[in-house]
Amino acid sequence: MSGIETHVLWHARHLAVEEDGRIIHRDADGSLHLDEEEWRILGIYSRREAAEAHLERARRLPGFCEEPNCFTIAPLEIDEDLWTDGYFTERPGDPVED
Repeated sequence: MSGIETHVLWHARHLAVEEDGRIIHRDADGSLHLDEEEWRILGIYSRREAAEAHLERARRLPGFCEEPNCFTIAPLEIDEDLWTDGYFTERPGDPVED
């Protein structure tokens, strides 16, 4: 890494409800379940310890306390290009390309 490393505190709010009414928050391996979730950035910190401290405070806040184990802290290097390709939006009714 050549830039300055920061730590981004994220929270996932899971939207997908299983047929039996359950909401899956974590997969069997302990990683966050990724299927129809909304992500929120709570803060960007120069030290991981600061992100962890905010995580502990946020777990008690409305909304976040409903999914207290759905936080993640990810390293992020300043001045690093993260999105280098374009994107497309698939909308209902768009033709399917082969």
